Amino acid sequence: MRRIIGLSAFFSIALLTVLGVWFFSDHQQKDLAQDKQDGLQAHMDQVFADDVSYTVRMFMDKMEDQLIRWAESATQEDNLSNLQEEIHDHPHFHGFAVVHDNGETTKVGKVTENPVERLTKEKKEGVYISEPYVENGTQKLLMGTKDDQAWCIGEMDLSFVSSFVKDLAVITGENGQFFLGASNMAVDFDAQEAEAPYVKTSIPDLDWDVFVHSEPTKELDTPFKQGEVVVRIKDGADAKALAEAHQAALLHKEGNDCLFRDSSRSTDQLVSEFAADPGVIFAEPNYSVEKQTSFHKKRSHPALENKPSLFEPQQQEGKAPNDELYDPYQWNLEQITIEEGWQITSGNAEIPIAIIDSGVDPEHVDLEDKITGGYNAFEDNGNYYDEHGHGTHVAGVAAAITNNVEGIAGVSWENPILAVKALDANAEGNSFSIAEAIRWSVDNGARVINMSLGDSHDSEVMRDAVRYAYEQDVVLIAASGNEAVETPMYPAAYPEVFTVAALDPEGQRAAFSNFGTHVDVSAPGEHIPSTYIGNEYVAMSGTSMASPHVAGLAGLILSINPGLSNEEVYDIMRNSCDDIGNSGFDAYTGHGVINVTRAINMAGGE
Repeated sequence: MRRIIGLSAFFSIALLTVLGVWFFSDHQQKDLAQDKQDGLQAHMDQVFADDVSYTVRMFMDKMEDQLIRWAESATQEDNLSNLQEEIHDHPHFHGFAVVHDNGETTKVGKVTENPVERLTKEKKEGVYISEPYVENGTQKLLMGTKDDQAWCIGEMDLSFVSSFVKDLAVITGENGQFFLGASNMAVDFDAQEAEAPYVKTSIPDLDWDVFVHSEPTKELDTPFKQGEVVVRIKDGADAKALAEAHQAALLHKEGNDCLFRDSSRSTDQLVSEFAADPGVIFAEPNYSVEKQTSFHKKRSHPALENKPSLFEPQQQEGKAPNDELYDPYQWNLEQITIEEGWQITSGNAEIPIAIIDSGVDPEHVDLEDKITGGYNAFEDNGNYYDEHGHGTHVAGVAAAITNNVEGIAGVSWENPILAVKALDANAEGNSFSIAEAIRWSVDNGARVINMSLGDSHDSEVMRDAVRYAYEQDVVLIAASGNEAVETPMYPAAYPEVFTVAALDPEGQRAAFSNFGTHVDVSAPGEHIPSTYIGNEYVAMSGTSMASPHVAGLAGLILSINPGLSNEEVYDIMRNSCDDIGNSGFDAYTGHGVINVTRAINMAGGE
């Protein structure tokens, strides 16, 4: 009996020891995982802070250029009549004033009283700005320049900057006072006392600071649309009769693929019931899909070793376009060795690139003449207007109008854009909408499809759409994802899809970029300037931004050799890379960073 009690005690102690080791080991692993997640979140916050800095600087440079043009015209004509309509119609200037040394003032629009006295800071030689101020609930700023005759001063509206910052950041002026951004973060905000979890970066030339602290990203409780089911019916089956039999609404039908909804039943119930129907081939949840953009270790910003700073003007060689933001800001195009390639081809109007995303702004000056068609996969119509901004940004990277003095340069100058809206105003979509978008793109002539979106759930309907496109010899490009994990994302992980990881300005893998053996190549993905809704330009970061660099390259390759198959295009892009990271292929950077010039030469047979 004592032996039994002794053995019982021994096993109890052993069990408690094992449980203790398991408990502490499990919690230690969870703590390490949480620390890793917190570290990634802090990094993403810093990247976003730098994106804000970059965006504000581009915005202010564009406003400065506009002011100087107006000042030159005003002093030459000695009146503002020829500028009146232009100034009134400008989205960011409320007014413009010419103030002579004797006090005589001429105005167009609204300019606050005594504007010269407010110009207390020299932004750069000959250009002055005021402290930001609020008037009638609007954040404003004065900017002015002076020649021998008079001051020329514009009153600027900063609402665009505030809307871009949204709820993630605050911007403080030289005095440390909050004036732009997230009001919920600005309550009792003190820049001198701000510490972790805030991250901070400065805005050069302005002495403004950006503070960011975002909430940790939470996984969706349900990674699919509740109450919706995607069903493929057999030939001859009646979708409407099927809907009636299962007491569900038929939302959309394309071929044999149908989308049904019934909010009174769970998704699992719907899938089970439809799958059991003899007229059904398969049924699955309508999986959620979202953009792959990370707005988010403070780093120096040399584009590559011995190359100019990210925030400094670059002196380019070769065929440099005249777009106003190219020289100062588009470090990303230098990283992929593009200018010599442009001398061989800048694209072909017969090779369309489909951007499957949140849509595209059809009125953007750097995009409107490139869009030759569009589709809304939610409404099954041509309303592809971008309500979010993500798709417009992606489109600009791939194929913005180039050499037009305006804005940015796209990778491809001539390839047209098919604007395909499959993500909503929150840049979220679902497997059915993506599948519809892919099929429409193929049927409407796309030779290249870019998908800066994804989710970790494999979907039969999306996989079949990808296969359909691949079998039609379409080049399929997708972003690897932004969670810094090896977990496959779809559609990027499908074997028919060419997968792109992101690089930082130093030519290293971006910390957020997903990895795995399915990664094919890398491209720039941090602080990428591009087009944005409302005829604006912003910097964004993510594998979403890396992917369209490669889509644009695919367009250039097919432009010089349209007879290439999709696999031949894939091989050229892989084999022409500059190897980075570990020698040879690796799961973090694939075959390396794309080299546009080498790829175009290979496509042309050199």
